[in-house]
Amino acid sequence: MSKLDTKTRKLLTDPIQRRAWVKYQIHLQGRSMAQVAADAGVKRQCLYSTFLKSYPRMEKVIADAVGLTPAELWPERYDAVGLPCYRTGGSRKKPVTKQAKNNTGSTPRNVRKGRAA
Repeated sequence: MSKLDTKTRKLLTDPIQRRAWVKYQIHLQGRSMAQVAADAGVKRQCLYSTFLKSYPRMEKVIADAVGLTPAELWPERYDAVGLPCYRTGGSRKKPVTKQAKNNTGSTPRNVRKGRAA
């Protein structure tokens, strides 16, 4: 775990600046996001999606590439202990059950006056 100054901590709170900072830090190492993704065995789009939504496995890959912990890089996604905060979501809506509509009419269509056709 590295020590971050207050300016860098403030910078990491903005998602757009965080993404640029991470790309810059990886570039300083002479690498690209595509190379980091290839080293992890995933496509680069997988790493980029981490900047938009929570993905703990890829967050760890990116954090390791810049020398931080995932909790330092994404403080809003982790609790005080350093475990990912999973959204539990709201209560699920009950499925609406619809009654089947009887559209066959009053008499069967393939029967002629009591006999099968």
